[in-house]
Amino acid sequence: MFNNLLKFKKLLFSTLLTFAFGVLAFSGFLFINNQSQKTDTNNTTSQKNIVQKFVEAPSPTPVPLEVPPNSKILTGGTHVFQTFNNCGPASLSMTLSYYGINETQEKLGNDLRPYQIASGDNDDKSVTLEELAEKSKEYGFVPFHRPMGNPELIKYFITYDMPIIARTWTKPNEDIGHYRIIKGYDETTREIIQDDSLQNKNLRFSYEDFNVIWKKFNYEYLVLVPQDKVEVAQAILGEDVDEKVAWRKAVRNAETELSNNPNDITARFNLSVALYNVGEYERSAAEFEQVEQQLSFRVLWYQVEPIQAYYELGNYARVFEITDRVLNNYNRAFSELYIIRGNIYKNQGNIEAARAEYQKGIFYNSNLKAAKDALASI
Repeated sequence: MFNNLLKFKKLLFSTLLTFAFGVLAFSGFLFINNQSQKTDTNNTTSQKNIVQKFVEAPSPTPVPLEVPPNSKILTGGTHVFQTFNNCGPASLSMTLSYYGINETQEKLGNDLRPYQIASGDNDDKSVTLEELAEKSKEYGFVPFHRPMGNPELIKYFITYDMPIIARTWTKPNEDIGHYRIIKGYDETTREIIQDDSLQNKNLRFSYEDFNVIWKKFNYEYLVLVPQDKVEVAQAILGEDVDEKVAWRKAVRNAETELSNNPNDITARFNLSVALYNVGEYERSAAEFEQVEQQLSFRVLWYQVEPIQAYYELGNYARVFEITDRVLNNYNRAFSELYIIRGNIYKNQGNIEAARAEYQKGIFYNSNLKAAKDALASI
């Protein structure tokens, strides 16, 4: 019996020892396997990050650009004289004609500013570059609207057969906004050649003289780019492909002009406009206030960025004050201002007042999508 008990103990000890070794071995396997999975996961994550970075930040191959010739004038465009206050649609019509697209200024005018009064009494005074850009998409173009145009950009776009719509004043000392089609340049004489729906075609301006009237709008321009030339246009624009970068340049340019002449009213207003476009609303409003009393009453007909800055700051009293002044001073058909006013009422919970403002916006421009969308939102 004693021998049997001894055998049983030995067997039990052997079994327990085997079990212990088994547990240790299994634990080691789990540990190694877990570490291996972590390593694989880390490697996979690292590989994914590398792939993601590669996808998100590729190294673009720059498009080589031709050296612009000493001079070039585009041909094939059709010049038209504008009907009253229709320079925007007329300029779009002329620009489209360079690409073989025949669209009348009447058709474009009815689409973009249907509230027209031949005498000019409170009709829709102007079409913005943004509206022209958006309209051009219906014809298959990729529009680029930027500030800080210059002769070098002009030369490259003309080299690749793309005319430029520039927003200027009609004359150096006349506060009326106007569009011109830049269709050529001459580096020998340092001149820009342009067609004008008001002043005639084939007009020549020295670079310096053109900049005087172009400066009034931060040297803004619009290029309608065919689909097959988008990469070329991007190469011409360089970092200005990013609209914010271009507006930052406009900020720096206005600041430089003001450092040279602190009394430069145009540079001060340009700075206000540029600051709004980079999201610096407080500075935009502050710069505007420095020259507000010196600006002609027409300036805000064409550039409403200071008003928009006050809106973004929640200074609704100023928005109403300024828009009242604009709307009651020969420009009652300014649909975009009614949208801003309606948005204020909507924010304040006054839905009926908001509805009334949006309806005015639609009354004065029955094709304005922003006004229709605003009305549909309440």
